[in-house]
Amino acid sequence: MNELAGQSLGGYQLEEEIGHGSMGVVYRGKQIALGREVAIKVLPKALARDSSYIARFIREAQIIAGLNHPNIVHIYDAGQQHKLLYFAMEYVQGPTLASLLYLDGAIPQHLAAEYAAQIAEALDVAYKERNVIHRDIKPENLMLDRWGKIKVMDFGLARALGNQPITVARTLVGSIYYASPEQIWGYTLDNRSDIYALGVVLYEMVTGQRPFTGRFMPELTQNIVSGPLRPPGSLIENLSPDLERIILTAMARDREQRYEDAGMMARDLRLLHLTPQASFTLPDTTQRNGRDHVVVQPPKRPQSQRLNYDAVDVAAKQEMPAARPEPVEPRRTHNVLDTPTIPLASPVLPVSPVQRRRPDVQMQKRGLWRRILRLFRRK
Repeated sequence: MNELAGQSLGGYQLEEEIGHGSMGVVYRGKQIALGREVAIKVLPKALARDSSYIARFIREAQIIAGLNHPNIVHIYDAGQQHKLLYFAMEYVQGPTLASLLYLDGAIPQHLAAEYAAQIAEALDVAYKERNVIHRDIKPENLMLDRWGKIKVMDFGLARALGNQPITVARTLVGSIYYASPEQIWGYTLDNRSDIYALGVVLYEMVTGQRPFTGRFMPELTQNIVSGPLRPPGSLIENLSPDLERIILTAMARDREQRYEDAGMMARDLRLLHLTPQASFTLPDTTQRNGRDHVVVQPPKRPQSQRLNYDAVDVAAKQEMPAARPEPVEPRRTHNVLDTPTIPLASPVLPVSPVQRRRPDVQMQKRGLWRRILRLFRRK
């Protein structure tokens, strides 16, 4: 799909590819009539031969169009030209949460709680107003805009609850790392599956680690449905007990023990009133970096070059430029399990390892550190 860069589609000029997934390629572009910068998602011709992909692509556009919330990406237009289906949406200038975690290992808990509250509020509106569940909440689908506000992206796997079952029997959709136990078993889903996924994201934000890993799919799925969960407070110093309780409630294996809706989780997060810590200690992530471990996580950056969030806050208050560390090129890693649709016969299934792209490496080339410093500036 790289050949589309520089071409026009509908009333839009496609400038460069900024992302791609199982359901399409996303370009940064410009609305020709208004000169507005937009993101344009295109369904490749190879997928357009399959009616199920066409239906899913159209459904994604319709779902986003029906949602109006500041933390959900907005859609402007949809159409078809040259046998290519596309839709145009707002262009979000900022990194994904995956980029921040990849480069820095973890996020200070007061910021993690704020981000999680924004995500929860977006999920609550989607479910209560449109009966929509996202089904693919993960750091790669959560972006920070230029003002530091979260945007929930990629509704390609989202479904509006109705007469059709949400999960096709014996099929798992979304990223396995953030899949709820009921997703793994192939049960019918509701909004509490998204709450579980958000709990996993919040766990990862504050600890720098995913709660469950495994050398192979059988081990990982077994850990998710029945393995021990290390409390986040055991991995990071000075974690708020109330924040830990929120995480563990959202991640309860029995969905009846989770928050009834994401709005309740958002309210609990808003009541925390966390403040920046005087010091922030990143957890030990050596378990994620072992070369003998198939599920390998991003390496920690050297301590001397890790972004000091508190220094950024102080510099912002004084209206002085903070020291800008030189970005470190992360080592190439592998992740065997982030596939959008996985045939699942049972919670123990052999898999073949596949290559995982490093998230948003291009952001480094466009001054990611400068943007991150600006994102965390306190006004």
